[in-house]
Amino acid sequence: MIQESMLLLSSLSLGIFLGAQLTEAILFVPYWKSLRAGAFFDFYQNYGGKIHRFFAPLTIIATVIPLLTVVYSLVSQGENHVLFGLMGFSTLSFFSTYFLYFKQANQRFFDRSLSDKQLLTELEQWGRWHWIRVGFECLAFGLSLFLLLEA
Repeated sequence: MIQESMLLLSSLSLGIFLGAQLTEAILFVPYWKSLRAGAFFDFYQNYGGKIHRFFAPLTIIATVIPLLTVVYSLVSQGENHVLFGLMGFSTLSFFSTYFLYFKQANQRFFDRSLSDKQLLTELEQWGRWHWIRVGFECLAFGLSLFLLLEA
């Protein structure tokens, strides 16, 4: 019963986070790319902090709950260790991308430390990293749903 509840919470948190991340990828990134450099930097100065305050709690919740679920599963010696391990790996992978790339890139946007040409290249790279992150999120979410159905 506990594991099923934890899996349900994991699926809910991962699903909400994945939906928000897909929205960012499909709506925000193309819009950002359409802006002139000055307009983008102005936008980011005004909304970058708000975007961060929106996504930070979602990211933390979508990381902590699934990882607690994985730990509980391993400690309680439940079934499907490999799938739980893969869910944990996927969760840690999407979380780590913030420190591997997004933290510094977002700071460069905020600081306006990129030229116009560099900005377009950085936004292209930002988009690629974002889709990699979404891929890990999809895997974690899919595994959480599969494990929930198996529970």
